Amino acid sequence: MLDDRLLGTTFVLPTSARHGEITLYGIHYHYRVNDDAVAGDLVVVNAVSPLFLGVVKPEHRLEY
Repeated sequence: MLDDRLLGTTFVLPTSARHGEITLYGIHYHYRVNDDAVAGDLVVVNAVSPLFLGVVKPEHRLEY
């Protein structure tokens, strides 16, 4: 999938909402927060689906 290239991309959460919209590389994406991240936290994309990007704080990201 084309958006798999977004895995590992980081951004700062604009709000404390559990889901929202973010613009990455000029494209609007929906995201869902999968841990306890709040507004101002740095998050990393760890899941990609046709509907949304899953994000977590970097310390919660699984390393393979």
